[in-house]
Amino acid sequence: MNNKIIAGAVIFGVLNISFGMAATETQSKPYRLKGLYDHKAEIVWGSDCRVTDNQGLAFDGEHKKSDDGSPHTRILRDGVWTEIHTELRNANPLQKLHDRTWALRCGVKDARARARFVYFKGLPAAEEATFIKKDIELRLAKALKELDAISSELSKAGADKYQKDQALFAQKYLKTARPLILSLGDSIVAEEIKGLHRAQILIALASEALDAEPPARVLSPLVWDSKAKLYVLFGGDHLDYITNDTWVFDPAKQKWFQRHPVTAPAPRANHKLTATGDGKVTLSSGYRYSSSTAYLSGQYQDVNDGEWVYDIENNSWTGAGTQLPSDTREYRTGALHPDFFLQGEKPSASAWEATLEAMPVNEWILANPPYLPRLNRDWGTVRSDPNRDMILRWSGGHSAHGGTDVLHYHFGVNRWELPIPVEFPLDCLYSNTTYPNGYNLNRRPWMTGHTYNNYAYDPPSKKMIQTGRPSNFYIYDPEIGDWIGRGKKPKGMSYYNCFYTLTVTATPQGALCWGNNRQVHLYDHVTNAWSQLKLTGDKLSAASVDNSTSCYDSKRGRVLVISKPYGHKNKFGGQIHAIDPKTGVVTALSPKNMAAASQISRIDRGCYDAKNDIFLLGSGLRGHEGVSPTAAYDCANNCWVSLDIKYKTKKRGPRTVRLYPAGVSSGIIYDPKRKLIWGTDAHSQVYILRLDAKKAGMTELKGLELKSTE
Repeated sequence: MNNKIIAGAVIFGVLNISFGMAATETQSKPYRLKGLYDHKAEIVWGSDCRVTDNQGLAFDGEHKKSDDGSPHTRILRDGVWTEIHTELRNANPLQKLHDRTWALRCGVKDARARARFVYFKGLPAAEEATFIKKDIELRLAKALKELDAISSELSKAGADKYQKDQALFAQKYLKTARPLILSLGDSIVAEEIKGLHRAQILIALASEALDAEPPARVLSPLVWDSKAKLYVLFGGDHLDYITNDTWVFDPAKQKWFQRHPVTAPAPRANHKLTATGDGKVTLSSGYRYSSSTAYLSGQYQDVNDGEWVYDIENNSWTGAGTQLPSDTREYRTGALHPDFFLQGEKPSASAWEATLEAMPVNEWILANPPYLPRLNRDWGTVRSDPNRDMILRWSGGHSAHGGTDVLHYHFGVNRWELPIPVEFPLDCLYSNTTYPNGYNLNRRPWMTGHTYNNYAYDPPSKKMIQTGRPSNFYIYDPEIGDWIGRGKKPKGMSYYNCFYTLTVTATPQGALCWGNNRQVHLYDHVTNAWSQLKLTGDKLSAASVDNSTSCYDSKRGRVLVISKPYGHKNKFGGQIHAIDPKTGVVTALSPKNMAAASQISRIDRGCYDAKNDIFLLGSGLRGHEGVSPTAAYDCANNCWVSLDIKYKTKKRGPRTVRLYPAGVSSGIIYDPKRKLIWGTDAHSQVYILRLDAKKAGMTELKGLELKSTE
């Protein structure tokens, strides 16, 4: 295969994928987009082209209530915008081949996810070879068989010249993808995973050539040329990539046509497009991605490559700037792209296991995984996927990372994995409550203002459930590293800014959700629905933003929840409630030293340690300048205790920074396989603790006899 570097883009036959910025004449300073989002609108980041009161076309944007995030093609009929997506599909002879090709793309994507998973397992050679043979090779063989079948049918497809040309165009993409899907052998290497990613993109491009519409996008203006009597569409932002494809829509034929000029301007979005009425369209400006990972950084850069002219009849772009092949995709780079985490030596579980075995007792150790994720992931937590032996981390929002991606940390090899290219919500990035509801263009939910504790692993389904959106909950499948569906939330989980307080816990019965209205719901993956538990017994406390946490006590089959009223002036009163997820019985445990718990500085992060039978909090005690004793709840003796656990500190100005997972931007989980406690902080540093409570001097917490605030 003839691979070469052109203008900073990797060329694979007919494909041009840029995993970096395309070359342009000048580099501009990264900036943040502003003023583009209308929170009242159903369709955001879109535009329309009105010719008369009864003629117009609209296409781009994100539809907050759509089942796929796209508003699709709309035309003016009697002055009303009318979606014609179904009509276009029904009139497209290539549509079934499009659907099959897109399903093939999804199959390759899933096979790549499995290959990536095995790569990050760091298995012994024989185990890896067996897994490849019994799982991944079967997936790839199925994909190749379907690819060849589709490619053969494309040779005969099409009822007119345009359709025949599009079929052959798609066929070229499939033929270029084929060598990237061949056998992986007995051992997976990083380049093979990257190759499967490129194959996935090639097949996606093939499917787009067969579709009734262009691929979805935002910030891509349309113009009407009165001479050609065509609408012209160029480029746009798919949110995980930008493109430089060219399409025209013929209102007389009610049909989209993909154009394939030999070269085109660099990919961009939010550009200016002007029709002069003489069969030519003028293009200027726009943005591309900056891929900056600095705090609150600008994620966009101006494209300063002058003015371009598109000749509709001759299907050609001319301009003074750098010309790239048409249909180029440009993705973010560095830590915002999955390839960043495939660097370095292949992960090895045996090498890392030796490091874990040598760990000291009762001391937080920095794991220092290579290739840390960016940006900062504040104000969230972490969840354990015990079936796949890894951490799931979906955290950020507001002044932190705002993508849809869920990070995977592999316990066995000390490596982070990013499953998908990062996508950002344009001018909503670094905002709090304005991220759009609904699906984005990739059928993924945008980050909530922050994630706090509003998501958890669901053991019966082996999926992760996120509840922080007002109307819907969303389902993430760690197996394929992507979001796979959603469902309607019941009324009791659908209150204003619920992302702040909905607190979700993994239980054998299903994910359990506790809210600030004191209601508790249990998820059933079979019906994909939540049912409210009828609570009996003691009155349950209310979940509170920044001041609540929960865990599952596996020894007693109960969920432990603690909370205090919001605000620094309100000290923790020491009460802890137990919820039986089978019966709904609530018990106020009233630890015998409740008042002493007012010394605990934070109660918003914690985990149940089955080995030591304690509910460990990511918190020290108030009033300590250096290393503070760590707070925990002793389940067997029903009392609050302190533990002497070592950790490093450093000074940041007058403040003492404690290097262990504590507070609102961290998370801690218990690993029953290794009997270790793991944690992360806002910057994805990983901490590990081998806890022996007796050797840590676990003692009953004592303090001033203060009145409970609950």
